Amino acid sequence: MARIPFFGEIGKKKQTDEPKPIIFTNDEMRYNVGHRSPFQMIAGLSDIVQETNKLRDDSNFNNDFYLFDEMLKLDPELNGAVRAVSLTANNYNINWRSAKNSRIRNALQALINNIDFDDILINSMRNLMVYGNDVNKLVGTSREGITDVQNLPVAQITILDDRNRTATADENTPVISAQKYFLREGETTMQEFPADEVLHVRMDYRSNWFTDNENRVTYGIWGASRFTALKQAIRAKYNSMNNRIALEDAMTKQYITIDMEAVKHIQNPDEQRERLLFIMNQVISTMESLRGDQVPIFPDYVKIQHIDQRTALPDSGAFLDNVNADIAAVLQVPRTAAGQEKGSTFAASYTANLWASNAIRRIQSILRQSVMELFSAHLDLLKINHVKTDLPDLIFEPVDEETRLDKMRRATLGYSNGVLSLNQSLEIVALPIEEGGDVRKDAPVSTETPDEEPVEERDEDDDMPREGEM
Repeated sequence: MARIPFFGEIGKKKQTDEPKPIIFTNDEMRYNVGHRSPFQMIAGLSDIVQETNKLRDDSNFNNDFYLFDEMLKLDPELNGAVRAVSLTANNYNINWRSAKNSRIRNALQALINNIDFDDILINSMRNLMVYGNDVNKLVGTSREGITDVQNLPVAQITILDDRNRTATADENTPVISAQKYFLREGETTMQEFPADEVLHVRMDYRSNWFTDNENRVTYGIWGASRFTALKQAIRAKYNSMNNRIALEDAMTKQYITIDMEAVKHIQNPDEQRERLLFIMNQVISTMESLRGDQVPIFPDYVKIQHIDQRTALPDSGAFLDNVNADIAAVLQVPRTAAGQEKGSTFAASYTANLWASNAIRRIQSILRQSVMELFSAHLDLLKINHVKTDLPDLIFEPVDEETRLDKMRRATLGYSNGVLSLNQSLEIVALPIEEGGDVRKDAPVSTETPDEEPVEERDEDDDMPREGEM
């Protein structure tokens, strides 16, 4: 019986009890299936592993922003967290009553209607999460004000002060003021923008060091990205995943065995060898032509054996769970499922939901300040005198809204403790008020004090222990 491995290692004969076994050499029976590589047995897996290996091994990124783009594209944990937080910027309203006069209101309402205001807020929230920066070019005229807000790729932007573009900047003389913005500096398509035409939104930028594409050291200009703390974690995550995939494939073998019953009716050894080679070639040709969802049908003397040794591999699921928990902790995204907060830094002292809400409100407050700058720049182009207090207020909807049960508990607790009146409690739960419901309920006050244990009197001059005091 000739034993033919599926991946090409063919040539070992099997010992039989026949008096005259047929002997085949390795050169005669060897057939390497080159294009049936391990990863090609699963559709798309080779491309995924190749991309994640590049993320793990390649350190020749022009700056960290390109690395952050790759991390966001490949990791679903990062992508889902950033998308969820970014969409919170779409829940807002503008308090037009806080504007000083109708001229300011009309000008700003026309601005919001002319630009994609919702998309600008969502994209700014996303860029603050990923890059810590959001750079926009303001386009407008003195007649129409701002007509467009063009988002610039953060990875291709460099910032310089009043020094020459050829000047160097190191840690002793860093760039600490933004006066000129360059898009694709050093290339033939380079564009230069003055700082008053750029809306640069950034978070945690004070005392933050950054080295740009031209190796210029800047200080306190670029915002700090939260992805910075995840570079090593993401690389370790995909290193573990790719190694496990390779080990599983290496330890999973498939063999095709052709029994001697296929040639038992042939007496000539040479004809038997030719017949077995013909059957082997037909089997290999059939296996190569199969799609991923097809199952081959062979005669009884052709048997497929599958040896699975994946149970001997160590389980890396706990490690991946810890890495995903670290991602959620760094991004401060709530993970409400049972047991998902064990990797969070603050899970023991503060719930993840509250940390996430505070983090989102922080980014929204930065975004609100940038919107005020956008409104002010629009009014400046239109020659409308104003101060910041004359602008309407942008209000984001609360991230953690109370449920009806939470409102009922708050109203009941306030009324039972005498803090709220009946009408105030009814207003919380959106019920009609009642006549005479403005009186607060008398809260029960306990005037009893716990009984103190009697202290046995003792003489000051008595240094000897009393009975039972030893």
